[in-house]
Amino acid sequence: MLKITIIDNNEEQIVKKTKQIIGILLIISAIAALVYWETGGRNRVMTVRVLAAGENIEQGTVMTKQMLFVVNAMPETVIEGALAPGDIHKIEGKEAALYIAKNQQISGLFLREPEKQKTKKQSPFLIKSEWIDSRSSSLRKGDIISMYSRDGSYYLGDFETACVKDAADKEIVDNGIVDHFEVLTDIGGYQNILHFIDTSGEKLLVVQKEVKQ
Repeated sequence: MLKITIIDNNEEQIVKKTKQIIGILLIISAIAALVYWETGGRNRVMTVRVLAAGENIEQGTVMTKQMLFVVNAMPETVIEGALAPGDIHKIEGKEAALYIAKNQQISGLFLREPEKQKTKKQSPFLIKSEWIDSRSSSLRKGDIISMYSRDGSYYLGDFETACVKDAADKEIVDNGIVDHFEVLTDIGGYQNILHFIDTSGEKLLVVQKEVKQ
């Protein structure tokens, strides 16, 4: 027996409108996908995130994370040993083994451990008392120190003390209250300290690493 189903006009209108709505939603989804792809999706899918220099970095400069930023690079342009954002801790306290230009990718091959020995380019530079937030009272000439921002978030480098003095500007050999001191560094290292003091307005946290025997 043949069964005939009759769809009235109302049902036809509902089906037609449903198809129109589905069509519109598909168009909107396609446009949204295209916008996502063009505004960032392409980079997320086709590129690799790596660290790059945010400024020109001279050879011998002690590296800090503030010098770097993250870039998206095509896989074929990523250099050997390129560091990912998750590797940023690996650069803290390391020294640039060569000149690194602004926007250049950072490779682990560009970094080295800082040289602790004095060089002919190093000279004594004054660390004023008003710059110091905290330091050890046992600090003496020849000690190796690390200098940070007051909260410890910004690392300025390791230095050897050339002279430690009291408020009367007399060198402390045995007993005395440390007021200021001098560190051995080159002009670039000292300029980094001055730049930090001038631009941040913060004081220094001085941490003793190695004590002269």
